[in-house]
Amino acid sequence: MMVPKPKQISKFAPDILRKMIPQTLERHYSMMSYDGCDGGCPRCKSQEHVIGFGWFTKTFCTVITERGGFQDVNIKVRRYRCNRCKHTFLASDAPFYEGCSYGKPIVDLCLTLAASNPYNRVESILTQYGIQVDRDTVKNYALMFRERATKKAGIPVMDDSAKLGVNILKMLFDVENVKELKEKYPKAKYDSVMDETYPRKKGAKIAHAKERYNKSVTGEKLPRFPDSFTLASSYMNHLECFSSIACRNGPFNEIVAEALAKPLIGSDAIVTDGSRCYNSIRDYNCLFHKMKNFFALDPFLARQRTLMITNSRKLPPSAISEYMSDIYSFAKEEYKDWLSAQHPDLFDQETGKYIGAMTTNAMEGGNWRMKYELRSAYQNVASIEARCILLALKDSLQTFKEGRPHLSFANINGVFDFRRIMENRKTTTIAGEPVEKYIYR
Repeated sequence: MMVPKPKQISKFAPDILRKMIPQTLERHYSMMSYDGCDGGCPRCKSQEHVIGFGWFTKTFCTVITERGGFQDVNIKVRRYRCNRCKHTFLASDAPFYEGCSYGKPIVDLCLTLAASNPYNRVESILTQYGIQVDRDTVKNYALMFRERATKKAGIPVMDDSAKLGVNILKMLFDVENVKELKEKYPKAKYDSVMDETYPRKKGAKIAHAKERYNKSVTGEKLPRFPDSFTLASSYMNHLECFSSIACRNGPFNEIVAEALAKPLIGSDAIVTDGSRCYNSIRDYNCLFHKMKNFFALDPFLARQRTLMITNSRKLPPSAISEYMSDIYSFAKEEYKDWLSAQHPDLFDQETGKYIGAMTTNAMEGGNWRMKYELRSAYQNVASIEARCILLALKDSLQTFKEGRPHLSFANINGVFDFRRIMENRKTTTIAGEPVEKYIYR
């Protein structure tokens, strides 16, 4: 058994972290007793045959002392025995998730921090709090969360026996798709976007550079991209929340696209790029991708690229930029008029503007935000998908955006908490503000 290395809390950490948090945990939980037995025996559901069977001492958390040592904060949990089926179990109100060695608040804190930090960084942050949790334990909790999220909200494919990705809408609002969500909140707009990105694998950048060098020597065709994962997701543009997400080892394909589109059933419109994988899903193409393809074939720009290669006289970059901007502005206005006629529900009569998504920029930003927040490369697909699920939930439940307080739709009306996933049961949550207080864009 590996023993954690001694740790010392940094003197840079304020006293409220390095002293008050460990002291509060120890004072509140040390030798606290839990003896609830609601529901009787978890195996046979019998209540009259359940008897007390002693007490069990369990570690709620481990704190770091001022001298750099470790001290366990232990609690007492009542043990019960069912004389009917001979099953032995602990008190139902014990603050532990199944399979987790530390208490629920500690596990929830690890998952919250893992949404914005790599696993090793979470360990470092908890050290400043005076709490001992090693990197591998944080990773195991995240993997456990991914496994239980997939079990509760996994998206079925093929014969429904296999699951691909996670239905974020089900985790946030306890609905299967947009159609059910629209019945609850009919005032909102439900336009959505879908896109994918490719986070590189750990060590792939160096391997890619070596492969390019070796093939350049032999004259073979050079590989364009390093080995990477496929991170695909869908996003509700007006609600500012993710609806589905999946991270795979293989390339993006129609099966993945159709699976991720299942939570979008009932959407007002779905915007994607021009990939053939979305042919049976999309309502219209992203304007940005359409114009990107247009400019790639534009004869005037092709002429300028040729002059640039031959070092001949060419227009300054500002003139080329102005030329592209004028064409894009004209195409944007034309596209708005066409979309307003095709999707009148997304046309605002007061402002006279089309308010639906015209591009996948919301998704491009979302996926690129994920790649940025990952902050490190991963070798295992389960590890990166666990973090991506946590990232999608955190981004959807935002309370601050663009430099000011901003409550998202999911934060006001959602029912998510970690217990709903880790315990796979419905829990009582604090009621949010009524939907009327949410400002629809």
